[in-house]
Formats: sequence, structure tokens, C-alpha cells
Amino acid sequence: MKKKHQHFIPQTYLRKFAHSNKEDKYLVYAYNKLDNKTKSNISVKDICVDTDLYTLNHLPGEEKYRIEDFFNESIESNYPKVYDLLVKKKKKFITGEERTLVLYTTLSMYFRTPKILNQFVNFSSKLIEDLKKDKDIETINFLGNNFSLSDKSIGKLRKEIKEKHRIDYVQTQLLLLNDFVKHKAFDGFAILELVGEQEFITSDNPVIIDNLSSYGFDLFDPGNTIYIPLDNKHALFIAPQQEKAIINQVFYQRDNFFQHVIINHLVFISAERWIIGTMKGIKQFLKDEEQYNKPSDGDEIIVKKFESMVEIMQKLANLIELGISNENTELIKFINQIKTDKIFNETPQFNDIYNQLKGFGLDI
Repeated sequence: MKKKHQHFIPQTYLRKFAHSNKEDKYLVYAYNKLDNKTKSNISVKDICVDTDLYTLNHLPGEEKYRIEDFFNESIESNYPKVYDLLVKKKKKFITGEERTLVLYTTLSMYFRTPKILNQFVNFSSKLIEDLKKDKDIETINFLGNNFSLSDKSIGKLRKEIKEKHRIDYVQTQLLLLNDFVKHKAFDGFAILELVGEQEFITSDNPVIIDNLSSYGFDLFDPGNTIYIPLDNKHALFIAPQQEKAIINQVFYQRDNFFQHVIINHLVFISAERWIIGTMKGIKQFLKDEEQYNKPSDGDEIIVKKFESMVEIMQKLANLIELGISNENTELIKFINQIKTDKIFNETPQFNDIYNQLKGFGLDI
């Protein structure tokens, strides 16, 4: 029964957002975005789970849990190493092996979640529900599978559809994970650290893939940026690949407000159901989210103002990846330009980056 109760977001990850750990029982505060209800003390053992999501029912005995065992042994067991590397040790230079470990361990959470599968099942079941209104139709063929409509509730049909497509979905996602890790192999890494009272939140779909300059979603768009909250004070930022990138270096930046607000907003949008964190962090997020969606004097939502700051940070990260030297005249020009913006003095990470670059001997 334990193996049938399968986490699609690892407990080792969720524990970093726990507000309590009594007798090895990690408790989180969770907000359900579907019904606006909260749970104050839910164990990480009981959230972000599904029954038999990865189980290969056609195989005998323990073989049927081959995928679940793979995630446990190759992904989940490595998350503490990745967290220590990036957050506790704050390692500035990493090996190729460590880079691959970070990518596989963190990005796997994007491909493991059943959100897309559940959306497909809900859409399909609604189509079939409409067909059930025709009393003359008893059986239909849907995407190569026959479904009997007689004497079946829509709930049972939904389960049937999910079961028939579950394994194909999981196998496809695993193949995509391998391709995606190769695709992101030369992207830049930065760790954002919150200062002050603000907190990051996470969700049941915590890997945020975003692109401010594109229309529509393309997983393999080279301009995509990725944000992954690591705990309530740290997030991993994966910047788009640039030529001559310093791929073995991790940059560390501080933030007191701007970037965490946009990241938390994207976490909420990306979540299927659960927003997870501490009570303080989620309550503050809900206040921020309310402010987000209030029209400003310019008839714009507040989040638009933060997007410009994210664009600045992204461009700065990309220029840094091209090399820290006085030959990188575009970087020097850009830094001198943002120094005149009031956002420079309001944002700790800009000051941190400026001081670090000056320490490298940059003429700024």
C-alpha cells in the first residue's frame, strides 16, 4: 500500500517549506486555490500524492513499481545533496556532474506532475458526458480506446480515461525530461535569497517556465527562464543560454521584494490545486496577490511594473554569462545605465551584483 501512495512532488523537497517538524513529522500550511480553503497542519506525506500514478500494472510483483523506485533512488534521494550544494554551501563553482544533478533533480518536478494529464482527462470526460445525453449511443471509440457509456457515472469514465492514458503520459514525460536536461545543459544558474520578512511559496507544480517575450508556450524555446522555489527564502533561477557562457559558476543574489512577488504570482498561476508554505508566507502572498490585481492609476495591474524589473535582471544575468571583463563593453554600459534608475537603490541584488563585479575589476 505504501508504494501505491506515490508522491509526484518529493517529500524531500516539500520538507524545506515545513513550518513544523515534530517527531519527524513535517507539517506545511496549504491553500486550495480551487475552493479558497486552507489546511493549517497537513503532513508532507499526505499532499502532492496520487494513487498508482507510476504503477506498471502489467508487470508482476515489485517490477510494477519500477518507475516509482527510479524516482525514489535516482531523483528524490539526491535532492538533499542539491539543496546543500546551492543553499547551505553556496557553492560558487560547480562541476559538470553537479550541474547535471541540479538539472535532473529540480526539473524532474515539472515532468512528474499529473497536471497536464488531469487537464486532458477533464476535457475528455466533458466531451463524453455530452455524448451520454444521446440515449442511442452505448459505446464510443475515443483515441483508439472503446468506452461503454451505459450505467457508468462520469466519475468512473474519468478514471477509465486516466488509466488508459496514464502510462503513455508518464513514459512520454520521462523522455521529455531527458531531452530537456540536455537542452538546458549550458544555461546560467543563480540563487535568489530573500532578505527581510518576505517568503517564497511553492505548489503542486513548482517549476515555473516563463518567457516574457514570446506568444504561446514552447517548452524548448531557448529564451525561456525557469524559477524553482527551494525553500521559503531561496529560489533557483535558470537563465537562457548565451554564447561564451560561464556554465560552471553559480551567481548569488539578494532580493527584498520585487522578484519574489513575481515568482510567487507565477507559482500561483502554475499550481493545479495546492499552494504550499508557512502560514505567514501564504497569508502574505494572498495579500500581495490581491494588490497585484488592483488597477493602478495607469489602468495597469501592479505586476506589469515588476515585469520590467525581471527583464532587467534577466538581461543582466545574460550579459554576465558572456564574461566578466572590461572587454564586455555591453555589460559595462548596461550597469552604468541601471545605476541611474531608482530601482537600483531599492533592490539589494542590484547592489550585490554591482559590488561583486567591481571586485572583479570591472570599470564601472
